[in-house]
Amino acid sequence: MSRPISFLLIVVLCVIWGSTWPIIKIGFETLPPFLSAGSRFLVSGIVLFGLSWLQGVRLPRSGRAHLGLLGHGIVGIGLSYGVVYWGEQYIPAGLSAVLFATNPLFVMLLAHFVLASEPITLRKLLGVTLGFVGVLFIFKDDLQLPDRMSELAVAVTLVSPFVAAISLVGIKRWGQHLHPYNLTALPMTYAAGALLVVSVLTEDLSSVRWTGTAIGTVLNLALFGSVAAFVIFYTLLKQFAVSTLVFVTYVFPVVAIALGYILLGETIESQSLVGTVIIVVGIVVATRPVLGRVERTARMDGY
Repeated sequence: MSRPISFLLIVVLCVIWGSTWPIIKIGFETLPPFLSAGSRFLVSGIVLFGLSWLQGVRLPRSGRAHLGLLGHGIVGIGLSYGVVYWGEQYIPAGLSAVLFATNPLFVMLLAHFVLASEPITLRKLLGVTLGFVGVLFIFKDDLQLPDRMSELAVAVTLVSPFVAAISLVGIKRWGQHLHPYNLTALPMTYAAGALLVVSVLTEDLSSVRWTGTAIGTVLNLALFGSVAAFVIFYTLLKQFAVSTLVFVTYVFPVVAIALGYILLGETIESQSLVGTVIIVVGIVVATRPVLGRVERTARMDGY
């Protein structure tokens, strides 16, 4: 993959995932969180299996690979997104973005011990710190916790960036050889099954209304936030170090602010501008050594 195409895909990824936080919140108008998340990944899984069939991508044959994909689906997708959806009932979408901004730190720490080619460096550590501070600047007004349920939601939501980091580093270490469709179709189907079971057991489904808004948010998140974004991300993961690629997390708030300004006519506060500058500086500091080249794919062991 050429360098221009790689960076174009990164831009597309940032735009898609930067818009998902408020869309998740909008879906709660008529859908409970686990039903919303489960429906999203059910649609995604169906679409991805269809794409796999059309393009002749076969499922992996080894039981070890399937066990890894099951873990990725239940933990890396199901648990990670399940706690985010549940938490956004009680905390602002901006605070969820701040909490998930801890993901690059978790990835960097795990990669240091699991991936020999990705040790912690002063540049990366400084970049992660600056990026997180920038996100805090942007969303500092969302950091107030009015009650105990909000505090619990923060603690639960923090599970997401941690388990997502475990899954990402695991894929980089043991699943590098798998096609992006293999890393998404089955895992998203597993995640959908787990989330829908939790929904049936814990949520009142008798009051659910599948309005146009509800269907629209599920389809948007399924087709763009899941199918397109995950396939792009796992494609890029074959080219970049995982501890470098996760810096896209810090761009999501910047995208959200830009979209609000362009599409909704929202004003941009000075704190948002300061935060954006800090984020950009942090990303440049951390990734400058690799911006001039796209990493060659190393030979990795399979699941």
